[in-house]
Amino acid sequence: MKKTFRYALYLLVVIQASCVDNTPPPDIFQLPMTYKVGKKPSALFSEDLNNDGFPDLMVANSASDTLSFFAGNGDGTFKEPATMHTGREPMALTSGDFDGDGLFDVAVCNYGDGEVSIILGQKDGMFKKKESVKVGRLPIAIVHGDFNNDQKTDLAVTLRFNKLIILLGVGDGTFKLAESYQAAGTPAFMTVGDFNNDKNADIAVALNGVKVKHIKVFYGNGNGTFESPQKLEGGTQSSFITQYDMNMDGNADLIISNTMFDSLSIFLSGGNGTFKRMSDFAGEKGPEFLVAGEFTGDRIPDIVACNKRDGSVSVIPGRGDGTFVYPHFNYPVGSSPRAIVGADFNQDGLTDLAVLLYDSQTLEIMMRSVEGVSKIDIDS
Repeated sequence: MKKTFRYALYLLVVIQASCVDNTPPPDIFQLPMTYKVGKKPSALFSEDLNNDGFPDLMVANSASDTLSFFAGNGDGTFKEPATMHTGREPMALTSGDFDGDGLFDVAVCNYGDGEVSIILGQKDGMFKKKESVKVGRLPIAIVHGDFNNDQKTDLAVTLRFNKLIILLGVGDGTFKLAESYQAAGTPAFMTVGDFNNDKNADIAVALNGVKVKHIKVFYGNGNGTFESPQKLEGGTQSSFITQYDMNMDGNADLIISNTMFDSLSIFLSGGNGTFKRMSDFAGEKGPEFLVAGEFTGDRIPDIVACNKRDGSVSVIPGRGDGTFVYPHFNYPVGSSPRAIVGADFNQDGLTDLAVLLYDSQTLEIMMRSVEGVSKIDIDS
């Protein structure tokens, strides 16, 4: 009875939250499942961290100074979390094989300590802290890539005000501090890719400074150094950045959220280091973290936005040419959604979502509905 009542209540809220008056969005997702996390959850990612073939989740709890590791069961559910201690205020996470043993490891930005903690995965599915590397004041975001083409995983870290820091991997789980770069404009999140097709890793950075209306791309030289950044005009005070081939031409495009301006921006890649800025398009209230992928069953890339000011997740259907359908499909998730990731948690070939709810200290799992996807009719 409680589950039936909760589902009815959930549908009622979904209908009320829809962009189109009195028209509910399609049932893309099932009734959410929830798990408790630590205080002020700030970041999460999904990888197969225990090498069992199923996606797992790792959550950073900034006020608890901990990580919560949720091992996936392969059916959309997760085991009770294991807790690991970090430095002060873990704010960002990334994962890669840092010591060459074929297992995923974790790097954590400790905002309060000015450090990056390296936590190595073990064959028994557990983790062991390796070292902490001082990077500078207020590290806010972290990504990994091979920046010097030595087949060892490196790290890039943004500091809250104006720096991009490069850490080169030694290959045994340790890192050495390399170059630092000016990244004026209050650098925030990053994404790594080969945007000019020269076989070297590049870094695109969202800039969160007040009145900043551009992002920056640092093109890699292949030896661990980067050229002076190129500005891409577009967006305003951007918060999050990711990449995906939104127009299906084989090149990864850049997608950014402009949280304070309730909009998103997209830069279509020419594959040679050039980008075409598309017109900004409307989001909901406070779109920040983004997931790109196929969510509407038409084999055309879409965007999912986590809206921090109205407690919702939006599915923004794509047309396949870098433009998008409006209105969006909106789904309530709870107060202050902080971060979101996509993965196939139950091995059915569809991308599911995991959402962090900051105020309620909750991890919400939104599984895809096969029946709902098959019934979607998008007016493009």
